[in-house]
Amino acid sequence: MAKQRPSLYGITSDQARRIRRACERIEGTPPGRAFGDASRAIPWNPGIQRAKVTTAISTGTFASPSSDGRVQLYVKNAAGSWEASGDPVEVLNDNPLDSSIPVGRTIKVGWIAGEWWVVSGACKNEA
Repeated sequence: MAKQRPSLYGITSDQARRIRRACERIEGTPPGRAFGDASRAIPWNPGIQRAKVTTAISTGTFASPSSDGRVQLYVKNAAGSWEASGDPVEVLNDNPLDSSIPVGRTIKVGWIAGEWWVVSGACKNEA
């Protein structure tokens, strides 16, 4: 194999092609996604979130979770105050309860396999 001459900028044409491929690969990756092997990509997971019930959440079981409830998610803003985030979202519940979780109740929800699930609920309603 013949040795390549460096270009005006001190790199060979093979090196330039390699740099171009790397840049196209990195710049073509959607924000928040790791580039490279997709099996190593980390899925989005917001973890546990504070929420208030906007549509009552029925009791459920592992085999038959309820899906009729909705909650409003809350996040901290730059000033450190809690504020509503987006529209209310559907929440699933596999906790066997004595009664439905009523509207206005403060609960915690978790993101599991692409869905919001009830994690815990408060003992009384808040104003």
